[in-house]
Amino acid sequence: MKNNEKVVIVTSVAAVIALVLDAFMFVQHGHSLTSSSVWPRLLLFIVLAIIVNGLSFLKMRFCGYATILVNLYFAIASLAAFQMVSPRESAYGLFIQALSIVGILVGAAGVYYGAKQRADYTKAKI
Repeated sequence: MKNNEKVVIVTSVAAVIALVLDAFMFVQHGHSLTSSSVWPRLLLFIVLAIIVNGLSFLKMRFCGYATILVNLYFAIASLAAFQMVSPRESAYGLFIQALSIVGILVGAAGVYYGAKQRADYTKAKI
């Protein structure tokens, strides 16, 4: 599998995990998912994933950096859900923590593939 295909898969999975975790956190903090303050944040995850997935096939100069930053953002969003879940010892809390750990690992994999994407671009230009 090519690196840009791996970037698309990892970024899409990280975006979905971050989106689900953020939706759970909004509900936990008493916000309705139909609220107008919730949807811009959730749509941001989708827009960022679409941008990175599109850039990964263009192989432009800064697409590796965009991949790194967006996947780092998704990993940090997963870390925030891991830290803020309450109650931690319930089945709900354990599920959120497990999903958060998976989100952090997938985001870290996205950072790795973004760095590899940047290295491949540099190697192709030399």
